[in-house]
Amino acid sequence: MEEQSRPDKDLSEEIAPSFIRPPGLEFAMGVALFAVVLMVFFLVQSGIFIHGVVQHSPDLVKDGFSLSLLSDPLMEERMNDLVFNGDLVGQEAFWSGLVCTLLILITVHFWKREQMSLFLGLRLPSLKQIGIWLGVFLLLGLVIEGIARFNPAFQTDFMKQVIGSTTNMTMLYLGVGVLAPVFEEFLLRGLLFGSIRHLMDEHATVAITAGVFTLMHMQYDWTVMLLVLPMGVVLGYSRSRSGSIWVPIMLHMLNNVVTVVAP
Repeated sequence: MEEQSRPDKDLSEEIAPSFIRPPGLEFAMGVALFAVVLMVFFLVQSGIFIHGVVQHSPDLVKDGFSLSLLSDPLMEERMNDLVFNGDLVGQEAFWSGLVCTLLILITVHFWKREQMSLFLGLRLPSLKQIGIWLGVFLLLGLVIEGIARFNPAFQTDFMKQVIGSTTNMTMLYLGVGVLAPVFEEFLLRGLLFGSIRHLMDEHATVAITAGVFTLMHMQYDWTVMLLVLPMGVVLGYSRSRSGSIWVPIMLHMLNNVVTVVAP
């Protein structure tokens, strides 16, 4: 278990002997794959959202759906009304998370082969590492909650709108509580983290992945995003110091489930 929980600060040195390609090229390939996965993610989410809006707008598609309908002012208004609809948010998170997580696992398997487990951090963490980072994450959560309670600028009603408009809490829990954290961690603390580590040290890698993590939550106001950033930092170091992606996945899932239960 000690080997499983050992920090991956020497990741680049461990995996370098098995690579034929230079680290710079490996980094570029990883970033390119990251961009492709992100594009697929947005395409899947957009497709599910548009399909959901069409289902909720029979009056606008009585003559059939066409791409020109997307520029119709009434359709645009309907899309704005449903952007935080709980049923659509749950479906978007579930299917985009499932499709893109599988895409990452399949492509990285063919890219890294026997180094896939090390690259993505698939090793199992020790109970000690889980306990340590759970404590750190809960402490951070209390600090963030305290800041939000005493300063309205750091509050958001995003999840209240989502939960208040859903008719399928099961899909919301699966999508937002399970699949979204799994996908985001495999994308950021898996694919992007492993790619950056070919060229940069632990701290720079954690900083970059935390920054991207924050930018991926632009549904919130910038003040709330300031609270998302330290979460990204803790998730990054939990991945690095435990050597396992399962630690940030568990922490991220805990955060999202609590957010759905008590927005």
